[in-house]
Amino acid sequence: MVTVAQAVASELRRAGIDRAFGLPGGEVLYLIDALRQAGVPFVLCRHEASAGIMASVYGKLRGTAGVAVATLGPGAANLMLALATAWLDREPLLAITADLPTSWPPSHTHQRLPLLDLYRPITKHAEAVTPLNAASAVRRALAACCTEPLGPSYLTLSAEDAQLPAAEQLPDGQAAAPQPEASQLGDPDAAAQAIVAALAQAERPLVLVGLGMRPTRATLLRRWLDTWGLPVAVTPKVKGIVDETAPYFVGVIGGMAIDDLMLQALEAADCLIGFGFDPVEVDKSWHARLPILWVLESAQATGQLPRANAYYCDHGQVLERLVALEPPRAFGRPFAAVQSERQAIAAGHSRAPQHGLAPAVLVQALARVLPPETIVTTDVGSHKYLFGQFWPSRFPQTFWMSNGLSGMGYGLPAAIGAKLARPDAPVLAVVGDGGFAMNGQELETARRLGAPVIVVVIADQSYSLIQISQSNRGLPRYGVDFGPIDSVAVARACGGDGERAATPEAISAAARRALDMAVPYVIEVPLDPEAYRPIV
Repeated sequence: MVTVAQAVASELRRAGIDRAFGLPGGEVLYLIDALRQAGVPFVLCRHEASAGIMASVYGKLRGTAGVAVATLGPGAANLMLALATAWLDREPLLAITADLPTSWPPSHTHQRLPLLDLYRPITKHAEAVTPLNAASAVRRALAACCTEPLGPSYLTLSAEDAQLPAAEQLPDGQAAAPQPEASQLGDPDAAAQAIVAALAQAERPLVLVGLGMRPTRATLLRRWLDTWGLPVAVTPKVKGIVDETAPYFVGVIGGMAIDDLMLQALEAADCLIGFGFDPVEVDKSWHARLPILWVLESAQATGQLPRANAYYCDHGQVLERLVALEPPRAFGRPFAAVQSERQAIAAGHSRAPQHGLAPAVLVQALARVLPPETIVTTDVGSHKYLFGQFWPSRFPQTFWMSNGLSGMGYGLPAAIGAKLARPDAPVLAVVGDGGFAMNGQELETARRLGAPVIVVVIADQSYSLIQISQSNRGLPRYGVDFGPIDSVAVARACGGDGERAATPEAISAAARRALDMAVPYVIEVPLDPEAYRPIV
């Protein structure tokens, strides 16, 4: 007899799922044991939100859906942050939680929540697993996760149903659906011709690349940009799709540091071409005002579609046609002034604070030491703006942040998920001391799993980004400051190690030591929160 729990586990394994992240509860013990039997290890985390974030990053790097498991009631509710992040940040996450058995009377209200109703609006698929649909429900959920735009699915499974025989019999096969065939999309020739025609009339074109551009298109995209000499800007979650040290790179759009300078470039452009550009990452409304030629492979996050001037076609096919053509004209360097100012700020020569460490210099101190294949994750706060703009990403899928949702608590679990997916790559998490206090205990998870991530904790004893916003609105400083937290002591308490570094030289030296560590290593960097003001 194959139980429902075993059928679910078997479908996950067949789809290439090789880990599930989560927290146990009495109602999911049968599923966790079925995962063990199927050869899918269960990764015990310290909080369900962290488990979901680890899973989504791990799955995307592995080319599958990440899987998070939690119990009913509070366990399921704690997954809201991870599911909402995956929904807006287009990350493939399958969450499976327990629910009360349907045989129980409505009067049993202990831990009863309308879970499917809660999560259906922010998932691509939501369904209750029963003995009649165990295999097909998992296949539908995984197919939704892994079809562009990527996103979350949600399944419930009661402990009662988990033990029952699975009545459904399906043939073997991969659970995740393939990406849409090119025949389902539009004509790539029409898109290429529209791009050529637009560029032929442009003197200051700017290509905007967003998270709808798949990493596998990076080589073709770079070849086109390089041979045509086209300026390009990217949104944060696709950093590394182009080489950010290349001469044609203008900067990162989407509300990062020095956003006023990036807006200056956008306003000056006379032709904006959006390859996979998704406004979900943009915190202003210029994308609705400025004319953009949209080249998309799928709908954007939450199913949004541009109203006009959009071509839906295979990016690879469009780029192949463009690479084969001669550019319609020479473009020079129309954004040279913006690029020069950005480089001066990154080097600490412009917009630096009057006293103390310039935040941009902190980025350079780390970038000098860490190899270009380092995977960088950030939490949310002023440091996210800083690294989102100035970290010099060179390769696809080496930079991760929560930007569509922008939820705190992302940086550390994302780094752990990345390290498990890419154990040979150095992984750096950059977090604030406020965000670190939310889930610093996951360092024990990293230590237990053998995931020696490097964690830079920027200690300013404040929610500095909120404080700057507070000040800009003429409000008194209130409710944004807290006492010091010894993050190095936290790391050691969790089985890791660390040190405090206050100068660029000390930061570089600490990062060099951290590369050789076999345990999670925290580098605490004190910073005056006012130092962010000139750039954010």
